[in-house]
Order: sequence, then structure tokens, then C-alpha cells
Amino acid sequence: MSAPGIGTRLGSFDTLRLTFAVLVIVSHSFALVRDSANREPLVFLTHGQITLGNASVLAFFAISGYLISKSWSRCPSPVDYLHRRAARIYPAFIVAALVSLVVIVPLAGGSLPHGFRAYADFGIQTLTLQNIPHAPIFTTNVRSNVLNGSLWSVRIEFWCYIGLMFLGMTTLIRRKVLLLLILACAVCWHLSLMIGYAWGYSSIAEMIFGNLFDWSNVLPCFLAGMIFHQFGGPVLIRRKYMIVAAIALIASNFIPYAYVFTLPICGTYLLMGIAFSPVLQPVNLGRFGDFSYGTYLYAYPVQQLIVRWFGIALSPMALFLLAAPISVGLGVLSWFLVERHFLSRSTVLQHTGHVPANEEQSYMDRAEAAATGAAD
Repeated sequence: MSAPGIGTRLGSFDTLRLTFAVLVIVSHSFALVRDSANREPLVFLTHGQITLGNASVLAFFAISGYLISKSWSRCPSPVDYLHRRAARIYPAFIVAALVSLVVIVPLAGGSLPHGFRAYADFGIQTLTLQNIPHAPIFTTNVRSNVLNGSLWSVRIEFWCYIGLMFLGMTTLIRRKVLLLLILACAVCWHLSLMIGYAWGYSSIAEMIFGNLFDWSNVLPCFLAGMIFHQFGGPVLIRRKYMIVAAIALIASNFIPYAYVFTLPICGTYLLMGIAFSPVLQPVNLGRFGDFSYGTYLYAYPVQQLIVRWFGIALSPMALFLLAAPISVGLGVLSWFLVERHFLSRSTVLQHTGHVPANEEQSYMDRAEAAATGAAD
């Protein structure tokens, strides 16, 4: 498998991220009309170990770990790094919060906040990337009083960005053995919480950083994506190793808690192999724009509204077919009306499959230098 072609390296990631955003809609379609994911396809295939939604979010974090690590290595300036990360996360999130407050809450049967304190709380919650409570809303839905159950991951992802910056500033990110040790500790932490050993709980930490179990779930995959980049990125990919990784994931279906180990390691490796394979390059949904973030932000409230209007008698597939086009459409609007205006020109060009000349040549040099070792 050769190194990825010039101008396509973000296109495949954009294709994958939009695909995973849509799969999250599939997963939530079961939860929002059945109050359970037990009938979801991946739950059945994995003997109840993981949902499509969970697997998709883990893939998001693995991709972010790789891309953000790569971003830091290109420009290891804390100020520039934080500016880029904030520009990618905050504008769309703030607009989605305002749309939720002004449009979705009234449609959900709620009312606008009253008084300075209420709006101050809204501002604080938005700036800290937290879900905005507006109870009572969606009172007739299976998941009542839940405006947007997807937002928990955004705050955790931004804190992951901060952690990566700390590792970069201290040069610890270059110590590969240390990174592997941190990954091993994160996996063990997740396993301990899975088997019910709730150590290290702190209400203050959860208030600042988010739910600790959610952290233990996604952190290993973010670290795995980061480590993949630090160890060489696409030059590590071999078809035979991808086959081994796929076999390990299949075997994990029959071993309790095996996914705690195999998803961050084998899952991330397989995901990167797919991202850098030539199969997805002709698709390159990124040439139209990166619609995954907006789709992810709006899908849950859109689904909640549909359930409110049509009732819980709606089938999961019907909910998905109704919600997916609307959610992707809102993701398209979010990209063109909000997100791309806050990104640098080079970033937008990369998403659309065009690379500035200086970056293209730099990447070509690295790809050619690694091509011999990357082929199998």
C-alpha cells in the first residue's frame, strides 16, 4: 500500500467523518424511539458490546488524535494552535446553541429563558461547550428533557486538544515509549470503570472536564490516533497488519471486554489503513466541504423534534430516513454559512482537495521518502 496521493489526504478523512456522523444518526434512531440500542445492528453483531454511535464517536476521536497531532507538528505555536482549534470548534457550536435556544426549544414545547441570570448561564454553558438544559422540553418523547445528547463529546475533544498541546510544549509528545505508557494507562482506566471499579471520581473534575466514564471511553482512541502520527503515520500501514487487526476485532465479539483493548489499537490502525487506502480517494466528499461537524451538532435535536411530531410509534428506520437528510442539510449550511469563514484559506483548500503549493511540495517530499517502506 503506497503513501497517499497529494491533495487527497483530508478528503478521505472528511468522507469517513461524514459517514460516521450519519451512523450516529442511525444509532440514535433506535435509542430515541425504543429507549434502547439493543436492536441496533452493531449491538447484535458484537453481542451487546458496542453501538454504532459509540463506535462512530471513537472513530471521530482517533481521527482527531491523528490530524491534530499532525497540525501541532506543522506549527508548534501554542497561540496559533489554540486559535485554529477554537476557530474550528466554537463558531459552529455557538451558532448551534443559539439556534437551539431560539428555534428548537420553542418547537420542543419549552420557553425562552427569563432574566439576566438565565442568559448568563446560557453564555457560560455555551463557552464551556456544555449541553444547554431547557427543561421541560420534549416531555412526550422517550428521552424527555434532553435537548442534544450528542454535545458531551465536544467538550472532551477540546480538552484533548489542550492535553496534546501540553505534551507538545513539554516535548513529551516526542517520547514514544511514554506515549505508549500513557495509552496503556488509559486503556486500564477504561477497563477498571467497565468492570465497576469507580476510582478517581471527582464531582469537581466532572464539572470541568466532563463525565469520567466518557473520558475513559474516548481518550484511548484519541491517544492511539496521536501515536499513529508520532510513529510515522501512513508509512506504518501494511495490508497484512490490517488483516490481523480486522481478525482481532472480529474475535473481540466473543470475548467480554476485549474491545477495551482492541478498539483503540486495532480499530485505529484499521481506520487509518482505510483512510489512506486508494479506495476512498475517488469519493472525496471533502471536495464539497466538511459537513460532519454541523451534521453531528444538529442531528440529535432534529431527531427529537421528529419524534415529538410523529410519536414513538415511528420505526427507527423511518426516523433515520426523515432525520438524516435534514441533519446533513443543516451540516451543509453550517459549513458554508459559519464554519469555513473562520478557518484559514489553506485549511479550507485542504478540505476541498486542493493543497497550497508550498505544503504540497513538502508533503510530496515526505511521501516520496517514505514510499519504499510503505509499499507491501
